[in-house]
Amino acid sequence: MRIPASLASLLLVLSPVLAPAQTPACKPTITGHVETISLASTTFHNTRNLYIWLPPGYGDAANAQKKYPVLYILDGDSAFDACGAFLHDELHADETLTELITAGKIPPVIAVGIQNASDILGHDANGQNIDGGRARSREYLPYPDDALQPVTNDVIGQQFPGFLEREVMPAVTSHFRALTGAQNSALWGDSYAGAQALYIALHRPDLFDRVIIESPSIQAGNGQLLRDSVSLVQTPGHIALGVGTEEAAGAHLPNEKEISAAVVRLDRTLAANLQAAAYMPPKVQFTVGEGAHHTTSDFGKRLAAGLLFIYGK
Repeated sequence: MRIPASLASLLLVLSPVLAPAQTPACKPTITGHVETISLASTTFHNTRNLYIWLPPGYGDAANAQKKYPVLYILDGDSAFDACGAFLHDELHADETLTELITAGKIPPVIAVGIQNASDILGHDANGQNIDGGRARSREYLPYPDDALQPVTNDVIGQQFPGFLEREVMPAVTSHFRALTGAQNSALWGDSYAGAQALYIALHRPDLFDRVIIESPSIQAGNGQLLRDSVSLVQTPGHIALGVGTEEAAGAHLPNEKEISAAVVRLDRTLAANLQAAAYMPPKVQFTVGEGAHHTTSDFGKRLAAGLLFIYGK
């Protein structure tokens, strides 16, 4: 899911759910090789899939001893395959990574799509979360979100960095030839997942040296994440921050343009705060997508630029 569950309720008019016999078969859109492993979480007391995309050449005999950096992608159901993606709207991480790696523009990396808590529960025929995204919101948000309806107060997102560190990362390294350490680890997140990626960058900069944050939900905690970004000592070394100029488009609100402008303004302030970190200021790329909406496909259009920035020479 790429739109906060509460905002999605404003943006979407759900069509009647089709009976299974009427639902057309979905053709997978995966490029390359993806393996799935199941992870039972002691942090969140649920079980989710990790989708492991392996780079070109991973299985070659010549690379049998080679280990790879890892890119962790939140909202993993939407990372590689439109069939399982929220609203069937895919990030196209597999295609983008294949193109950049094959061209030698970035190093070969393993990409791990981490299923979110709402995707665990399943989708309807239209690709909408059956719980309206509430479980996703609870796991990703570190602070309550009072700005949108329904209000999300019972959040547990402050546990998410530990979940990644103690459960997800060890699961990946135990199954695949993955390099460890912040310098070999990158994180991608959008919307509520972007708020979590930002929270990790601010509060656990030791976990990831490279972070891509798309349209983070800064409204959580009445802007607490933005306040957290003031007077930083340390951050990840490379941060790519992206936002669109039409984030609120389609919300059917009388002040959509004003909201969209405010989102860009807040993210611009965030970028400046990150760049002002006192200890080894990070390299920050701030991208404003002209006409871009708050959708996975528009986040995907900025993915190549983000990857080139965090991995480029």
